[in-house]
Amino acid sequence: MNMKAVLSAAAVALTLPLAAEAATVNLNEGFNYAYTTLATSTTASFTYDVAEGATWNISDISFTANGAYSNISLITITVGNDSVFEQYGSWTPGAGTTATLLATGFTTSSDFTITYTYAAGGTAPVLVNHLFTATETAPLPAVPVPAAGVLLLSALAGLGVAKRRRNKA
Repeated sequence: MNMKAVLSAAAVALTLPLAAEAATVNLNEGFNYAYTTLATSTTASFTYDVAEGATWNISDISFTANGAYSNISLITITVGNDSVFEQYGSWTPGAGTTATLLATGFTTSSDFTITYTYAAGGTAPVLVNHLFTATETAPLPAVPVPAAGVLLLSALAGLGVAKRRRNKA
């Protein structure tokens, strides 16, 4: 077996996975923004459809409320199959009647919904919005390893040579 061929095959096998790992594509220009006005005893929800087979990295979601923000009792993020991912209700007061809230980002291959729930007993409307960045992660292609057989054979040959040397000693 030619050592140059073995080393060349090993070098090719090592470089193939490196080219396949850098595969993140931002298909929707990144920013997703929505707003609504919540009135007494209402809920509002926004559903984001994820194409089958796609995986999305969702950044931290920034919420801003203007008005009687304490009337928003709960923000719920539901990911696929109606399983609640996270619930938030603690606003950070800002200037005047504004407040902010930050929800933790996540990765999903399923549709997800952001739901606002108006507090019982509240009387004033609230303007609320959310903003996040989404990037689609392209699936990594299968990485062929054509040199695997050559590497295995060279390793077995090396073991055979080592065994012969040991037996001679």
